Amino acid sequence: MTYPDTAPETKLATLVEVGVDEHVFRVGSEVEIDVGLTVAELFDEGSGHVLVHHCRQIAVTVSYVGNEQSFEVHPSAHVKAVLKRAIKAFDIDPTAAADLVLRSSGSSDDLPPNSPIGAFVARGTCAVHLDLVHLVRPQG
Repeated sequence: MTYPDTAPETKLATLVEVGVDEHVFRVGSEVEIDVGLTVAELFDEGSGHVLVHHCRQIAVTVSYVGNEQSFEVHPSAHVKAVLKRAIKAFDIDPTAAADLVLRSSGSSDDLPPNSPIGAFVARGTCAVHLDLVHLVRPQG
């Protein structure tokens, strides 16, 4: 959910619903945040995004050309950070990796690079399976 023009004195607790055994993280940061803080205390004068999630770590399995690599990331990690980690795990040359994207396993939709990986984890699990694919495949 997006709350544009939120007053700086608004407490985060009034904007997000946090269930039992859920945690609140600022997207891109591994630090759990206090929902009792105000928007100004959390984000200064800028904007920000938070993620409410049931996991503290996500087990990521990435498939690439018939091989798999697994590693753990924080649920608030950006998809682009997970992509970099996957490229490194497969030891792919950076020039060959320029057109690589992550997709949910079996999907043809690219994961948005600035979204938190936790947004793609099914409730009740702390794991996700992704495909690492090239956007452009040379024909010939």
